[in-house]
Amino acid sequence: MFASDGSRYLSRRERFVMRLMTSVRKRLQVVVRLSDHGRTARYVCETPMDAQRPLSLWIKEAGTMAWIDAEVRPGDVFMDVGANVGIYSIAAALRIGAGGVVYAFEPHKVNALALMRNVEANGLQERIHVFACALSDAEGLLRFNYQTLGSASSGSQFGHRRLLGVGDDFMPAASEMVYGSRVDALIDNGTIRAPTLVKIDVDGNELAILRGMARLLRGDDRPRAVQVELNVGEHESVSAFMRECGYGLVTRHDTHEGSQARARGEAAEAIAHNAIFAPA
Repeated sequence: MFASDGSRYLSRRERFVMRLMTSVRKRLQVVVRLSDHGRTARYVCETPMDAQRPLSLWIKEAGTMAWIDAEVRPGDVFMDVGANVGIYSIAAALRIGAGGVVYAFEPHKVNALALMRNVEANGLQERIHVFACALSDAEGLLRFNYQTLGSASSGSQFGHRRLLGVGDDFMPAASEMVYGSRVDALIDNGTIRAPTLVKIDVDGNELAILRGMARLLRGDDRPRAVQVELNVGEHESVSAFMRECGYGLVTRHDTHEGSQARARGEAAEAIAHNAIFAPA
């Protein structure tokens, strides 16, 4: 550790030590190479959670990957809301080809940095557009509460601090003011194209995000499929809103943890799961 009263610059020796430490850190990074139907995706990992996400791609949310395999076509516009470190954004980008685009929304800045690092590692900078901001049903600044500052983490919340399925508030590890926007507004001002497929998994603000894209969902260019995480206490409200927008439920699927909870006999309404909707 270096010490100073703030009246000096780094010494030659300290600069050498800093360069050495930075070089060692880069060399200690783990690169996970993931085989994906004849393609190879690369993920730069600095923590065990960074590595666990791509390593468990085919089992953590098997239904999500089955949906991506079945639905994503060349030239699609794929919107990944709650992209985390990018495993589904990259999977979609490998399938849409050069004519498609992925919009990856991730307000957790540490996750967003890992996401951008993974996009670069795969040479997909022109195909995946990263948005380190939040989506909601209104425009403006709200407090983003970090449950943890670790990369590949989940559970942080925009505009509140509620713990999913519990109702209690958590004590944030950090917080910042983050601008939230509506999908409809981003389409109107030309920032993004209307998506053909949408995936939303933000651990609690799914309904607000859907309300912010109500005009898209009811319009002529609406997505042909939307996958939404249904959190505990939100199952019916999300499903009802999608019905109002003219979408019917196609199927539901559990995460790996959700399947284990069902096997233990837990009630379906007490388990978060994913639902896929399509125009009725």
